[in-house]
Amino acid sequence: MRRYALKVFYNGKNFYGSQIQPNVRTVEGELRKALGKFCEFYDFKGAARTDRGVSALGNVFALTTEFKLQPRIINAHLPEDIFVLGLREVNLDFNPMKEAKERIYKYFLVDDEYDLDKIKKASKIIEGKHSFHNFTISNENPIRTINYIEVEKKNGIIILTFSGKSFLWQMVRRLTTALKLVGKGELTIKDLKNLFKKEINKKIKASEPEFLILWDIKYDFKFKCENFSLNRFIEHLKREICILKMKEEILDFCLSNISCP
Repeated sequence: MRRYALKVFYNGKNFYGSQIQPNVRTVEGELRKALGKFCEFYDFKGAARTDRGVSALGNVFALTTEFKLQPRIINAHLPEDIFVLGLREVNLDFNPMKEAKERIYKYFLVDDEYDLDKIKKASKIIEGKHSFHNFTISNENPIRTINYIEVEKKNGIIILTFSGKSFLWQMVRRLTTALKLVGKGELTIKDLKNLFKKEINKKIKASEPEFLILWDIKYDFKFKCENFSLNRFIEHLKREICILKMKEEILDFCLSNISCP
């Protein structure tokens, strides 16, 4: 028997989340369906659950099988919105959720005249160990540690990078909302600090899922990538970029030619 950890990309827009659910399309469901076409497997586990609409560049799934897996074999049976980018043979008791050392998320935010300095200052307040009870809908222990938050701006897009060992349900999206409110002057630094106090119960709403990406999950090992699968993935992204550019041109053309009939 062999156990494998798979590094997986998926475009979340067409999925009802990563975890398998009845009667809806999920990432886990598609992976199980693809694997079941050519091998028997068991003890399938995921490292992180993502909500409907959230994408991943590096979520991790693990399974045990007698079959010798390769990314290209799995990808041959997967739809184009999921790619196995790499894999690694691991111990038979490997648990991708419990053994993760770091999870990294990126939220992409259109710069709507936010005060970037205020957002950076607020990010420093969020870093460290806190009770994040106002930034989740989970009933789990709300104590978590944020390793760091990076704030950068590129071509009118603000990129927020969150690093931590573990995150609560919707935690990143709700922290993003808080940073947006600070950047707009609608939430003060003092108000933000108060949200970490256990006696304060004031839930922050979650930002849209479509602009969040589970960027990477780190372990004590490196994944082995396959050039064939990586090149195929790169070509897929290039095609997607061309399609989006064409859609942008069509919409721009429509906007410039709107007139009252």
